[in-house]
Amino acid sequence: MKKLKRLMAAVLVGATILSFAGCSKAKDVKSDKDVEEEQEEQDIPDIYDEDTFFDALEKVTGITEKDMMVNERNESFDGPPAEHVTFTQDFDNSYCYIRYENAEDAMNAFRIRYDSLQELLETKEFEGSNRGMVNDKQGFLIMDGTVKAGVAFGGTTFFESDMHYYGIFYVNKNVYIEIFTLNGSDSEKEMIRAIIKEMNLPNM
Repeated sequence: MKKLKRLMAAVLVGATILSFAGCSKAKDVKSDKDVEEEQEEQDIPDIYDEDTFFDALEKVTGITEKDMMVNERNESFDGPPAEHVTFTQDFDNSYCYIRYENAEDAMNAFRIRYDSLQELLETKEFEGSNRGMVNDKQGFLIMDGTVKAGVAFGGTTFFESDMHYYGIFYVNKNVYIEIFTLNGSDSEKEMIRAIIKEMNLPNM
């Protein structure tokens, strides 16, 4: 089962990289109108340097830059050009950082997740809690809930079983970040929270 979940996590993050062209009643993600009204109250940190990502990852997990499964600079991966693409897995946990050349491409990667969850909320195929916001330059989506088997989220479908997502999807200008666990244990969820806190991202 561990091997299967590790494979599925790789597929999820891989879908993000290849898409350059990854309970209580769910709460709706804020609409664009709500975001405009509350934009002045938002406090989303600026994270443009991958060193912030690597430092947090090493401090909490012991994973270093040389341990990353993918760590490429100035690559396009058959899509929009990126200055730096890096991701890896640690059992159920997945960590992805992409600094695109263009901010529009980073936002497109984020909107794939953000809009997909909105669709799942409308069709009642997501059970759990979430919160998020997005404007023209930055956004975040925090998830702690289950997507049903056979249902697509962000362009990825897991047919074998329901998947519980716990983590964050984040965009700021040309940087896109994913930090999450799939069906993770309490200790793995605590690790996700610690990394998010270390990076000064919106709290779980």
